[in-house]
Amino acid sequence: MKRVPVEPKVAAGSLGATAAGIIVWILQTYVFRGNLNAGAEAYIYAAIPGAVTFLLAYLAPHQRRPGDVARTGPPSSVTAVPPAPQP
Repeated sequence: MKRVPVEPKVAAGSLGATAAGIIVWILQTYVFRGNLNAGAEAYIYAAIPGAVTFLLAYLAPHQRRPGDVARTGPPSSVTAVPPAPQP
């Protein structure tokens, strides 16, 4: 079976999940020390892994795939030629 390289965004997301676990452990052990409301603690511990994973995967470079076509013209949301003047 041929091994395919892991895409940068997937690798960054996995690294982000690992880093988020470490961040949550540091927060539990050294920052909050059990002095936080249980509801707030649940929201914080639920939000951190998703936020860190999303941020690292978003910032990772996109991997080009065979068949991808490079853009040569202006972005599609920009008008290349100004419209004709109205009478």
